[in-house]
Amino acid sequence: MRIALIEPDVQHAKLVDRLIFAGGHMCQHFTTSATFLLRATDEFFDLLITESWAGDHCAEDVIPLARSILPGLPVMMMITEPRESQIVAALHAGADDCMSKPVRGPEMLARVEALQRRAGLRRPANRRRDVIGGYSFDAAHFAVAFRGLTVILTPKEFRLALLLFNNLARPVSRAHILETVWARRRDVKSRTIDTHASRVRSKLQLRPELGYSLVPVYGYGYQLDAIPLESMTGAG
Repeated sequence: MRIALIEPDVQHAKLVDRLIFAGGHMCQHFTTSATFLLRATDEFFDLLITESWAGDHCAEDVIPLARSILPGLPVMMMITEPRESQIVAALHAGADDCMSKPVRGPEMLARVEALQRRAGLRRPANRRRDVIGGYSFDAAHFAVAFRGLTVILTPKEFRLALLLFNNLARPVSRAHILETVWARRRDVKSRTIDTHASRVRSKLQLRPELGYSLVPVYGYGYQLDAIPLESMTGAG
C-alpha cells in the first residue's frame, strides 16, 4: 500500500516509516496536513496515518478535507496516551482506527493489515469462495455465479470484480486496482483498467435495473453500488 503519514515529530515519523517499510508498504511523510492535502491532489494514497495534531490543524478537521480529495480514504489516528473521550471523538470524526503513540511495531502493522483486509486489497490464499451481494466468487476457477448463471472471467477480471464487491458502496482508486489486479505494475494504461471495468460490468450484468451500478469516479477510480430494486419500482 501507499501510506501517507502526517507527523510533526520527525523522529517518531522515522520510526513509523521504518515499520511501514518492514511491513512491505511505502510511506510518504508530511509534517503538516497542508502539505499532504496538496500532494493528495496529484497522487493517490491507500491509507492515511495522522497524529491527532496534524501540524497545523486537528486531525478531526483534516479527515473530511482528505476525503473530499480522496473519497473513502481509510484513516488511522495516533494519539499520545489516549483517553476514552479522545478515541470516541476521533471515531466520530471519521477515523477508522486509533492507536497509542509512540507506536508499537507489531500492533501498528496488524492494524494496517486489518484496514487493508477491510479494503479488500488482498485475499487469503485459503479463501477459495466468497459470496457477496448474491454473487458467488469461485477463486479456483475464476467463476462467478449469480441469479442461476455462472460466468467464467479472466484472472484479472475476477480480481477486479472481487475487489469492487469487497468495497461495495466505497470508491476504489486506480492505485488500489493497479496494486491488486496488476501487482503494482505502473506501465498499465488507464484505458486498460477502463476496458476491464467495462467487461466486468457486462459479464456480471451490473446494471441498475438488476440491482447494481458500476460507475467511474472522475479523477479517482471506480465505485460499485447496490441499488434496492424496490426503490426503483417505487420510482416507476
